[in-house]
Order: sequence, then C-alpha cells, then structure tokens
Amino acid sequence: MDMQIMLKQMCKNDLNDSDIKAICKSRGFPAKEATSRDIFENFFISTIGIKEALNSLTYEEVVFLHLLNKINKEVDIGYFERLYGCAKYASGYDYGTFTQQYKETFKKVKNNLVQKGVLIIIEQESYTGSAKMERWRFRFPPEFGEFLPPVVKASKFKEAGDFKREVRRDKLLEIIRGEQKPSPLSKKISFTLTIKDGDLSIGAEKFRASRLLEWQQTCWRASIEANTQMHSGDMDSIEVTLYALSQLKEHEWLPADGLAVMLKIFTGEAADHPCEQICEVGWEWGCLVKVVVDGKAYYRLPDDPLEDTTSSPPEHYLQIEPDGTVAVNLMTIPYTALEVLASVAILDVHNSNLRATASLIKIGNALMTVRKKNVFEWLRENSSGFRTAIEMAEKRWGKQIIHEDLMIARVKDLSLKVQIENSFADSQSLVSLPNDYIAFPCDQLLAIQKLVETSGHVIKKAGAK
Repeated sequence: MDMQIMLKQMCKNDLNDSDIKAICKSRGFPAKEATSRDIFENFFISTIGIKEALNSLTYEEVVFLHLLNKINKEVDIGYFERLYGCAKYASGYDYGTFTQQYKETFKKVKNNLVQKGVLIIIEQESYTGSAKMERWRFRFPPEFGEFLPPVVKASKFKEAGDFKREVRRDKLLEIIRGEQKPSPLSKKISFTLTIKDGDLSIGAEKFRASRLLEWQQTCWRASIEANTQMHSGDMDSIEVTLYALSQLKEHEWLPADGLAVMLKIFTGEAADHPCEQICEVGWEWGCLVKVVVDGKAYYRLPDDPLEDTTSSPPEHYLQIEPDGTVAVNLMTIPYTALEVLASVAILDVHNSNLRATASLIKIGNALMTVRKKNVFEWLRENSSGFRTAIEMAEKRWGKQIIHEDLMIARVKDLSLKVQIENSFADSQSLVSLPNDYIAFPCDQLLAIQKLVETSGHVIKKAGAK
C-alpha cells in the first residue's frame, strides 16, 4: 500500500487519542496538534523531533529500523519476532493462536515504536475473517531514514590494514594457465576464465571486472555455508556483513562481534552467527581489509576494490610486439583496463602469454565510455593495427552500423519481396533496405529459404568481398 495512504488511514482510524498524545510528547509537537487529526498527519511526517525520538531507541531497535528503511515496504507483526521475540513453548513449537503468540510482541511495538512516533501502523482490510493481530501492517517512513543513528558501532584507526590483493590476481592467471583456481564453489556455479573465438569470458558471461568481485564473494559465501550450514533469511550473513561494513566512514573499522546484532535482525536467524569466522574468511578471500589492534581484529571494505584510482599507465602492462600484436601483462594490468581491452580486441594465448589484436567489429560496437578510456587512447597512439581499425570505425560511426549474426539478401522480384515482408510483418527481425535489399538474423535464413523455394524462385548465394 502507498505510504501516504497508510499515513492518512493511521491518523484517521488506527490511532486512539492516547496514541496521539504519546506521539506528540515523544516528537515535541504542540499539544493543540492532538486535537486535529488532519494537522497531526502533517506534523507526523515532518522532521520535527524525529532525531530525538530515534536517539531514544535501543541499539537493537535502531538496527531493526535500518532494516525496514532498507527494504522500504510494509511488514506484519510476525516480522518483529526477530526484534522482540514472541510466545513459544520451550521446545520451539508455536504456542496457541496467532494472537496469543504475538500479543506481547504487539505491546512492545506499540509502546516502543508507534507511540514514539517513528512507525506507521494500520489495520488492513480483511475478506477472509483473519484475526485482527494478523491484519496489522507497519512501515517506516523513508523520510526518517537519514535521521537514524549509525547502524554499526565503529572504532577509528588510521592504519592501512592488511588486504589480500593476490587472491584476485591469481584468479586472473587462469587465462594463461588453463586451469581453474581451487574454490569451494559447486560445479553448478562457474567463474572459470576462458577464451573462445577471441572473446574472454568468466563463466558463461563476457568478462567484466565486477565479476571478479562477484567470484570472491561467492567463494566467501560458499565457504561459510559449507562450514556452518546456516541458511539465509531476508539477507544472508555475507550480504549483511557487506552492508554493515559499507556504512563505515573513513578510517572506521568494525570488530567481528560488532556484527552480532545486525546478523540476528537482518537475517531473521535467532541462532548465534560465527562472526569471527565470517570476517576472517572474507579477509582470506580478499573481500575485506583487516587490522589487528591490541590483539583484536577489526575489518572494513577495501577503499578501492578494483584498484581503479591507483591504475598504472598502459605502458606498464601493454607492450607492442614485433608482429604488431599487443602483449598483456596479467600481473600488472588493472582489471577495468582488461575489461576495456576484451571489449575491443581479439584475445589469444601464445607461449603462456596473453595477446590482443584489434577487432573492427568490437571497436565499431564500442560505447563512447569505452572510447574515452586511457587504454583505448594508448592503443590508438601506439598500435598501428588498433589505430587503423579505430580510424576505419570512426569513419563509419554514425554512417554505418557493424552487425554480427546478420544476413543480407537482394530480392529483385517485387511480388516475392512483398510476400517475404508480409510473412514477417509481426516480427521486428526483418528490415527492408533500399535497392531491393532486406536484412535479417542468421537464424531466419532457413525460414526465408523455404518461402522463396516454395514460391518457385531460385536462390543465388554470394560470398563476402
């Protein structure tokens, strides 16, 4: 439901006079605002007193509201079990009716959050005869998010910390080694680096630097799941850890045990999470930076995970060979530079070295953002092969589109051309061109051949010139 509709319904129907007086007191609204629900509605969504109200909450409640702010949607009373718990037998089985289970939970939500003026509450309409407790819906206004106290309790150190940069670099060497780096991933998840027909891929996708980060985080996640058999709730433990550490400011660090409350509330898992193991494994896989102070480990995210801001000039990792190919140093090339190179070049491995040659088709398809990269300019200035291809593509940019997987046919018989166009009228895959030509994807060739032959016409094939 739209938040404005929820707010209006709450102020009109779902708050009693005692609730409104309590909210006015918590938020510091003038007493007269409690006498008009329309005016109260405007005051509620304002920022008046919201910072003070949020600062009065417990740390656990603050973390929970950060979660509501992140998911930005309404929740039912059962969602608050991760914060306040609910009535259950000692064995863990549900106790009594839904109302009996969440009666005390609802009281805490009402007293600690609703009457503090930090949460919207409405009773949802029901057409199934459900209990009133099941119909309550709650939402944290996104306008209040910026006033939430920090979700993590950080410590401040100016140390650089220890970061395992070699993990990602070793992975890159798969390209020339031809074998996959050992990892805890199942065979169903592939991040193997391969070259096929000149294209560099990571798993089933074209190479992107961000996929290396994804590989590291997937290995991290698989290592934790393999060792602890823990299952995710709304977010898994790795997602929560990454989110928590992303909230740190410059020089701020978080000890592993500082994740305990967030992991419990964000995942919805009541069991204790192995915080130390989660962080240590993340550091081992090169996802986190670690510093040890007074015998205690603290963690944060790397400031520049892909090392973009510290990239060396192209001459430090590219070299023009006598045969005109470009030799690539996988030990020093920035990951984003390799992504650019893979998008404009045909790659191959020769004598355990990665080589690149210009691809007119790839260069012709290159986005403007790629053409502005330093490595692209360096290739233009230093490689005759790339310079020729780039100049040729530049002459055609805006005039000629370079396509892959495309066929051209000339149909001189007007009636046949009309017949073909009508047969593919509902498809956007066939395009009519000037001078009796048509263009279509290669996978449409058999269908068009069959139509032409059925019409009694002869097909003449011509090779590319």
